[in-house]
Amino acid sequence: MGFFKTLSEKPGFRQVFKVLKNKYFIATFVFLMWILFFDTNNLISWYRDLKQLAWQNRQKVYYQNAIKQADEKLQELTSNKDSLEKFAREQYLFHEAGEDVYVIADEQE
Repeated sequence: MGFFKTLSEKPGFRQVFKVLKNKYFIATFVFLMWILFFDTNNLISWYRDLKQLAWQNRQKVYYQNAIKQADEKLQELTSNKDSLEKFAREQYLFHEAGEDVYVIADEQE
């Protein structure tokens, strides 16, 4: 009780207490707390959405680069018969008639 009595005797405390007791201040404070923490569009969900948006933008750039590389590879394969044959031999182990294919696997994999 002594703490509050000495605190209430200070000159600025009464003005602060008046502001805190003001019904408009209380209504504004409650409204802000509701909007910031309890509403469906609160700060936490806003931060989570921004984080997800950044992740999706990184994914978008990754897939755009992958599409660009695939288009370049397709252009190379369709324009040159030798590169198509090389690709088929390396990726799908194709071989010509009378040819044997030996696959050597790495021990690390």
